[in-house]
Amino acid sequence: MSISKAWYWEIAEDQIWDYSSEDVYYYVERWKEKKYRNVLDLGCGIGRNTLLLAKNGFDISGIDLSEFGVNKTKERLLKNGLDGNVICGDIHNLPYGDNSFDALLAYHVISHTDSIGIRKIIGEMNRVVRNKGELYFTLCSKESPTYKNKKYKKVDRNTVLKNEGPEQNIPHFYSNEEEVKEILNGMKILIIRHIKDIFSNTYSWHYFILCENNK
Repeated sequence: MSISKAWYWEIAEDQIWDYSSEDVYYYVERWKEKKYRNVLDLGCGIGRNTLLLAKNGFDISGIDLSEFGVNKTKERLLKNGLDGNVICGDIHNLPYGDNSFDALLAYHVISHTDSIGIRKIIGEMNRVVRNKGELYFTLCSKESPTYKNKKYKKVDRNTVLKNEGPEQNIPHFYSNEEEVKEILNGMKILIIRHIKDIFSNTYSWHYFILCENNK
């Protein structure tokens, strides 16, 4: 299994990371209706989604491998008069007890591993979310040009190592629909969307997945 590496948030310049993801607004309302309270923001980065969840009254916990990201998230919570339990930690080995959370969010996070690591992470996600709780997360798709780009070193048949920007030397796991369903074996899949994001000079594909924990 690849060694976990933190994002270099210190050099991340794209302002998108300052604002909550569009999808999360929907899950805020969904989880309110379900009367969920305890939510884990897995790989919280600099806190863009942690803040939104905290503002909406959830008992929010956040974890990220980047000390810079964790400190930034804490600063943003404090500045907004919000509470949250945000810590440094490795998503392969979560420092939480079984069934600690009603819901878990992992937005563009858990693909930062290899083929062995992804199964370890998903096992940990399952462990810390209670029965009938929900998990919303994304996975990189093999339709993305970065997966096919020969300038990136292949770690295994599903994993490439990026070599620039804040993701330098960080592995990225890619899958197809069949592989997604295989690694989620045992979880109740509620929604899978396969979405293409188009940028000014490139594009990417991701799977957006909602599961219910079925213990």
